[in-house]
Amino acid sequence: MSANNINVDGRSLRGQKTYEQIHSKLINSAVDLFNNSKIPHEKITVTEIAKHAGVSTATAYNHFPENKLDIYGSLFQEGFKDVVDNFQIFMNSNPKSEDAIKTFLNMIALKCVELGDAIRFAWFQVRDIQSTGKWIQNEPYDVLYSLCQEQKNIDSRNLADDIFQMFNGITFLWLRYDKNYLVWSKYTDEWYLENVRQIFNKAIKIQS
Repeated sequence: MSANNINVDGRSLRGQKTYEQIHSKLINSAVDLFNNSKIPHEKITVTEIAKHAGVSTATAYNHFPENKLDIYGSLFQEGFKDVVDNFQIFMNSNPKSEDAIKTFLNMIALKCVELGDAIRFAWFQVRDIQSTGKWIQNEPYDVLYSLCQEQKNIDSRNLADDIFQMFNGITFLWLRYDKNYLVWSKYTDEWYLENVRQIFNKAIKIQS
């Protein structure tokens, strides 16, 4: 391998690292703005996100050419990547299957709470995000099903389906949280996390 090739590889790696750092900065900026109750959602643009991040508008559009749809898609992608990375670290401890399933669900729920209103706005654009074919590459269900296959003497597909349905139902109610509306005001972060913690045991009872 020549010295020139080494230099090119080095520049490429540095360029990728810079891109990822800027992308992360833009995503963090978007999360900050989406969770600022003083700023109307419709007022948050790629330009405003770039300004808040201290990044040029041109650079921001290089990351998000399809405007806010790309931002929402990136929120899903980066959020799930964080969950998977942390979950893989947890799995290095060789936990019991039951603990692995519970931890996986809890990690997703905690990430949702961390993202707050940002993931709420993104969630209700999920069909449009999926239609781009760019952002949602992996499904939590696939991980969940593989974990349920470790459960003994139980139909792993049915167990995964029951868990997935309960998780999505609870998550939907949390996403609809509105402190100013009686019906939705009880679905707080605390309610969400507590109910997610109960999902596995409820699903096992259904299968019994």
